[in-house]
Amino acid sequence: MRYLLYLTLSFTLLIPVNSLFSQNYLHVQGMEIVDGNNNPVLLRGMGLGGWMLQEGYMMQTASFANAQYQIKEKIEEVIGTSAMNTFYDAWLENYIQKRDVDSMKVWGFNSVRLPMHYNLYTLPIEDEPVAGEQTWLTKGFELTDSLLAWCSSNQMYLILDLHAAPGGQGAEAGISDYDPTKPSLWESVENRNKTVALWKKLAERYANEPWMGGYDLINETNWQLPNNAMLRNLYIEITDSIRTVDTNHIIFIEGNWFANDFTNLDNPWDANMVYSPHKYWNFNDDEGVQWMREIGNRNNRPVWMGESGENSNTWFTDAIKKMEGINIGWAWWPWKKIDAIAGTISVPKNQGYQDLLDYWSGNGAKPSAGDATAALMQMAEWLKIENADIRRDVVDAMFRQINSSDTKPYVNNVAPGVVYAVDYDLGPNGSAYFDLDVATYHVSTGAYQAWNQGWNYRNDGVDIEICEDNINTNGFNVGFIGSGEWLQYEVDVQTGGVYDVMLRLASLNGGGPLHLMIENADLSSRKTVPGTGSWQGWTSVVFNDVVLDQGPQKVRVFADNEGFNLSSLEFTYQGASTSVNTRYLSAKTLDKTEILLTLNKELQAPSGSLTSLFTLTANGNPLSITNVVQDSNNPRNMLLTISQELIFSDLVKISYSGSALTATDGSNLQNFSNQEVQNLIPQIHELPGKIQAEAYFNQIGIQTEATTDDGGGLNIGYTDVGDYMDYSIDIKTAGEYLVDYRIAAESENGGVELHLRDDSGWDSVLHRADFQATGGWQTWRTFSQPVDLPKGKYTLRVVITRSLFNMNWFEFTLVNATSIEDELAIDLKLYPNPNQGTFTLKGEMETVGALRLEVFDMMGQRMYEKALPPSILLDESIDIQDAPRGTYFLRLIDGSGKSISRKIWKE
Repeated sequence: MRYLLYLTLSFTLLIPVNSLFSQNYLHVQGMEIVDGNNNPVLLRGMGLGGWMLQEGYMMQTASFANAQYQIKEKIEEVIGTSAMNTFYDAWLENYIQKRDVDSMKVWGFNSVRLPMHYNLYTLPIEDEPVAGEQTWLTKGFELTDSLLAWCSSNQMYLILDLHAAPGGQGAEAGISDYDPTKPSLWESVENRNKTVALWKKLAERYANEPWMGGYDLINETNWQLPNNAMLRNLYIEITDSIRTVDTNHIIFIEGNWFANDFTNLDNPWDANMVYSPHKYWNFNDDEGVQWMREIGNRNNRPVWMGESGENSNTWFTDAIKKMEGINIGWAWWPWKKIDAIAGTISVPKNQGYQDLLDYWSGNGAKPSAGDATAALMQMAEWLKIENADIRRDVVDAMFRQINSSDTKPYVNNVAPGVVYAVDYDLGPNGSAYFDLDVATYHVSTGAYQAWNQGWNYRNDGVDIEICEDNINTNGFNVGFIGSGEWLQYEVDVQTGGVYDVMLRLASLNGGGPLHLMIENADLSSRKTVPGTGSWQGWTSVVFNDVVLDQGPQKVRVFADNEGFNLSSLEFTYQGASTSVNTRYLSAKTLDKTEILLTLNKELQAPSGSLTSLFTLTANGNPLSITNVVQDSNNPRNMLLTISQELIFSDLVKISYSGSALTATDGSNLQNFSNQEVQNLIPQIHELPGKIQAEAYFNQIGIQTEATTDDGGGLNIGYTDVGDYMDYSIDIKTAGEYLVDYRIAAESENGGVELHLRDDSGWDSVLHRADFQATGGWQTWRTFSQPVDLPKGKYTLRVVITRSLFNMNWFEFTLVNATSIEDELAIDLKLYPNPNQGTFTLKGEMETVGALRLEVFDMMGQRMYEKALPPSILLDESIDIQDAPRGTYFLRLIDGSGKSISRKIWKE
């Protein structure tokens, strides 16, 4: 019988898809999901995690009750069976209602993924009155009917996901309610038969529903299934059963091992089938998403990323951008969770529920049945969206920020008035705020990184904690502030003029300095924070005579150094702008020949030449000023151009004398003399050569300390995953180099990635280097790694991939020069390199005739060959995944025989 079914299936696959599936339904067309009019549909969905299946981490019970059956046992022991059933009825009723789905629609979602627990639709096999038969329950079907009706009214697709299959499909009990004392899905024919029967029952019920998007057959299997043969066979059996009653709807297929192992699941067995991997906690670079697209490429089928989330807003935005860029739809996880920041809806936690958690974990007394029941019923009531906390920042990151880096106010901040530190603007890192740690990538790096270290209020990289200040507080403060971090607040200034800005600050031993800015221009001088004795010992620091213009102003608090917490800003009006002088605030280099001068007020448009009014010196020697103009983007700024080029070590000072510059309020700019210009010009390191680790021109999260290594000086330390250092380099000779890293680490292994970047935004991973612990923070060893470098000027970025370790220096030694590079005039870029076998080659060229692309191993054997048409723009993917790890040579040859070569490494 199975043989005949396979023959039938093989035959139907030859039939055009459009003749198989009604045009009223979401269906597969090539590598796209399309609607009834064959218009492409990119699914943007939300998974209802925690509704039909409570996972321990969502309920904050994972340490003692990870699976739902264990959670129920804990509840039943305290309040009894009847009260427990009443609680679960309320939970199921309140978690998702029409207003939830209405909200999803308004925010931008077009689909819902329903994680089903089979026990709401049918009895467990152990409870069946007649073994081998199926008893159907009404609860699950009724809940699904209601949800489908709400989706239909909003023209949203509903995708059914069997999240907890009969017996449990994986050893990770929290996501499948697996009970190891009973047979799993894979250990019981009866459980597999029940799974097949359940899907047929669901398909029969919803076969003719146009807003039913499809069937996600089994969620995140995690079980030893050799070659996934058992999983494939069960998928085919379920598909055959569904197709006897429903030929309209998509079948979604997940791999083993949490959805991502598709071994033996290629060669689709159904014409209306979509592959559905999941994505958590890895990098959002090309390599981090392209593997999903390749599943579809291999099988000529669409890919839908069926589950992701549990990370920061930055990670959300970056992941969605990358997936949508390669036409992959997605569903996020979860809709609601107790007392959390990373989801769209946070359910408040009452004290009674915390008392239950304390009791269950052995840290508190047992509550009375009445108190426990009341606490649980209140939790169920607070599940309703009108009673829960909507994380607007999460929604903004998932929809608006994927298309725009513009900022918008989080709340309506006004001056005069109080602005809470945690109410910084909505927007991405680098636009609304800047924080050193903005996401976790521990699947890629092996090390978990908290983004909001206080785990409160918002889901950005900003660290927010409970505040004990009793002045100007909303109960939260920003903490763990790092050097160079900043926060932006769009403030509606009701009356333009002079303000005192009082910041509420706390610092254990003193911190800062810090200052105020208007976007990228200084607004105040710098002030240090006195020590207050504790991180919750609060004091006031006032910035006097801050001039603000009327209307919306984007004020930033900038941490020049770390060591303080921030609770609030209070803007107090002092008078008209004429009550203070127009004066110098700061100056800095923009590049080798341009300096930015910032004043405390906006200036009137100047007339005539201003070069004679300013004096610039470098190391005491005068500089020739060729032009002075007002900044068209900010009338507080003046731009000065000089004829000589400055270098990173120059001490630059600026003076002004005259009366030609006048503020918009009519007051003249006061003269000033010998004010130091902040020199931001990077040092250029020539390669071959040694680079001192602390000689970066830009860094994130890096600190320095004195070293006892030979030569003394400083080393960098306190490294965290994701930190990096930037260096300006001039590679004098193209070729193969050996990089020596001088490393010390007490007990943990370290690692870095070396990136090469240019002015166009190109970023290539050159290599990854790992370091072993050396036994002490000042016990130094040298670790070596080869790298291939092109000739030219670049930015070299050293990214920390494993921590903790110290680095004193790293040195590039030329091993083999490459002269062949000049044969073919190509700006050639190959990345990522090293890689696991999939490389991208890009370039602009002047060639003769067609091109030939070849890859050879070290023995000269050709591993890859491809003919390319003549073109001045090259954009080619190279796949050598089947080759063993090692070193290879890539060669590109044009019709005249001229060539260019690169060395590539496959990991």
